[in-house]
Amino acid sequence: MQSFVFDDAIRFRLATQQEDTGAKVQVFFGVFLGVILRWIIVDVIRDQVPFNFSVVIARIVVALIATIFVFSGYWQKVKDQPAGMRFLNALAYGVSIDALVGPWTY
Repeated sequence: MQSFVFDDAIRFRLATQQEDTGAKVQVFFGVFLGVILRWIIVDVIRDQVPFNFSVVIARIVVALIATIFVFSGYWQKVKDQPAGMRFLNALAYGVSIDALVGPWTY
């Protein structure tokens, strides 16, 4: 009878693990980039909002907070999609999240 080998158990866990860290990073940055892009396109270019260092830092902090809060729920919806579609959906989701969160920052 063979004894339990811890290293084999770890290799089995890594081989059968369903969570893909690269895909999570892709979705996180897609949502974050969507939030930042919408802010740049709508608020900075179209509305000519004053552009100074404190506003940039505040918007990046707001974008990170919004991305962190919506990421876990959104990841469950897109984890089974192909990589390209997953990133584009995350980007569009980031734009829509900033449309909801953006007015609170003024």
